[in-house]
Amino acid sequence: MALMHRFIRLFAAAALGLVGLTLSGGATPASAHTKPVTRTVSVGVLPIADVAPLYLGIKKGFFAAQHLKIVTHQLQGGAAVASAVVGGSLEFGFGAMANIILAKSQNLPVQFVANGDQAASSATNAWSGILVGAKSGITSISQLAGKTIASNALNGENQLALDAVLMANGVAPSSVKVVVLGFPDMPAALASGAVDAVTEVEPFVSAIEAHGGVLLSPLFEGMEPSATVAAYFANTNFIKAQPKLVERFVTAINKSLSYAQAHPAEVRSIILTYTQIPSAVVATLKLPIWGSTVQKKSIQFQENLMLHLGWISKSIPVSSLVWSGPRR
Repeated sequence: MALMHRFIRLFAAAALGLVGLTLSGGATPASAHTKPVTRTVSVGVLPIADVAPLYLGIKKGFFAAQHLKIVTHQLQGGAAVASAVVGGSLEFGFGAMANIILAKSQNLPVQFVANGDQAASSATNAWSGILVGAKSGITSISQLAGKTIASNALNGENQLALDAVLMANGVAPSSVKVVVLGFPDMPAALASGAVDAVTEVEPFVSAIEAHGGVLLSPLFEGMEPSATVAAYFANTNFIKAQPKLVERFVTAINKSLSYAQAHPAEVRSIILTYTQIPSAVVATLKLPIWGSTVQKKSIQFQENLMLHLGWISKSIPVSSLVWSGPRR
């Protein structure tokens, strides 16, 4: 009997232990409670309003919540950003759609991971434009045939949109001369007559109009309303090696994009912290449109346009251009 009572007590104790394990979710290794390690990642950007959500997301702690410390690197152009991402010195970059499609067509290991910004849905809210000087005498896109037009890069997003607008108005893109100028240099070149027209973005659109310049047409909006203008991208080798880290970055930047679109006043404040745009200009400029959805139809539209123009020689599957997320 004594042996029987002892067995019953041991069984009861074991049962209570099992209940305790059940209620606590089972035995948990101590390592599961270890705080995730914060990773430092570098992002290549340009000193423009378009990347405001990234800086806003850093300030609001969206990246910290994903255990990421973001170090931004301001470069002078999209080509420099793409080169650094391909070379491995940057984990992520902000780049124009046309530039990354071109890079992919040349078999460079790049892929979009998140939306960057997009055109407005209508001309009324356009934040880009094709403009001429106050005394140019040019009043329509059709009069640009044979003229010299400034773009920030050859075969870039601005020129792609310019060509689309020209063709829509019966002007052959080959009939115009495109010269490369930085966005800040275009207003002076237009005023001096060095160029006949410019393809500009805010805040320079507003600055040119303030000095009598004439907006002939929206630029990106003229190509395609709500067109995806730029996106965040990474090296495909890095994506394959670090899919969970990429997923954390995408989660944070998507939250940042949505927050920026809903809080324009905070966007204007953050722009002043990383650009040299005067506060009076920032207060009134038309902001880009931000959203967390990568618009595959817009990417396909622009790729088809590049094929038509002869910028690329063959179609690239959109699935290879846009990251689909980590495999579960």
